Amino acid sequence: INVKSTEIQNKVDNDLADKYIAMLGDTITACVIATNQTYVEALKKQNAFTTEAQKEAFTLTYNAVMSVLTEEAKLYLTNIYGDLTAYITAKIEAEVNVSKIIPLE
Repeated sequence: INVKSTEIQNKVDNDLADKYIAMLGDTITACVIATNQTYVEALKKQNAFTTEAQKEAFTLTYNAVMSVLTEEAKLYLTNIYGDLTAYITAKIEAEVNVSKIIPLE
């Protein structure tokens, strides 16, 4: 019974981890796209996308990601990744770099 209970718990934990990891990835992608469409593109058209504007774009994106995540998701993802802020920061930067290579829709 203990072995079966452990197997079931591991499956539940893995399914939950998969759910939150996928949710985080989708949320970051959606927030990067939204920031690009609502903030970055307009500044680029005006030739005003400065270093300060880049920092503001990051802050807008980061805050949007954090506002979408539930407290439960934040806690669970922190247990998975450790420093959630550092992980989200790296993922936002990676998503922005990908969007430079493959234009966002």
